[in-house]
Amino acid sequence: MRAAEVLKDSSFDILVLEKKPVIGPKICAGGLTRKSLELMDIPDYLFERSINKSALRASKVSHFGELPEPVVFMINRQEFGQWQLSKLNNAENITVETSAQVTSIEEGKLEINRKKTVRFKFLIGADGPTSIVRRYLKIPVKKVLASLQYKVPLNDDIDHDRVQIILNSKYFFNGYAWIFPHKNHFDVGCSANPKLVPINKLKKGFHSWLKENNIDITNAQYESFPINYDYRGYKFGNVYLIGEAAGLASGLTGEGIYQALLSGTEVAYMILNPEHPANEMDKILKYNRIQNKIVILFKLLGPVRNAVFNRLLKILIRRGKKNNLANKFS
Repeated sequence: MRAAEVLKDSSFDILVLEKKPVIGPKICAGGLTRKSLELMDIPDYLFERSINKSALRASKVSHFGELPEPVVFMINRQEFGQWQLSKLNNAENITVETSAQVTSIEEGKLEINRKKTVRFKFLIGADGPTSIVRRYLKIPVKKVLASLQYKVPLNDDIDHDRVQIILNSKYFFNGYAWIFPHKNHFDVGCSANPKLVPINKLKKGFHSWLKENNIDITNAQYESFPINYDYRGYKFGNVYLIGEAAGLASGLTGEGIYQALLSGTEVAYMILNPEHPANEMDKILKYNRIQNKIVILFKLLGPVRNAVFNRLLKILIRRGKKNNLANKFS
């Protein structure tokens, strides 16, 4: 939808296909960083919470930070998607179809719901970690995070105004956990590399941590989802991959909304102008490379991971760098 918005004043006829009946819903912790707000003028009413407080917790050391300005903005993905859709409604050259699943792709054409064939000059695959466009391009996905999450009704036991990140390899192994407060609920989840940690083992550790921290999931909604961070390119002739279809999510934090919005923006500009510089895409790739190196380091640390987490957090606290860290990630 971001790419379609950029292209709406062009001479192209644009077809947006959504396989679900409604545009917007997606399993996601729903956190926008300030980087995303620099890309789009997102209205304040879409923010369920604007958060300037953070907590970084290791097994023995925790620190709570606070910044003058918000660093994370919590959104409902369906409402955000519907807002994006509203920006396309008056464009005469854009058609949006829901319940429209791409069932096959050939050179220059695709099939929808095994019934209708559409020809294309350009194709943008924005269809997530199991992208059919990526499969058509014969690009494998080998770097994936397994993510588990509960949507828990808000209660007085949780700080409603603070994003929390938990690094504890006893429960989350090479991964981490999070608590993101929304309007009427909070998302509590974890993710790890399923090649290193079987999902059942991760889920058992997650439930042990929830019990130890008195987080009641009796009335919570359980969700699980993969996060693709296996980037192998975004331009393949007249076919493009963006967002998670391209593997542009962060392998460290799982952040993906910013990468999706920016890659959608930049690919649309490249279609309009083949000479458009890829500077902004290069920034995403550099940002992700740095984070993926940290992922490799976490893997190599093995049994001393918790000791290193605690030591690093103590150093950050002593040097007063805690807020700088939150600033960098936002």
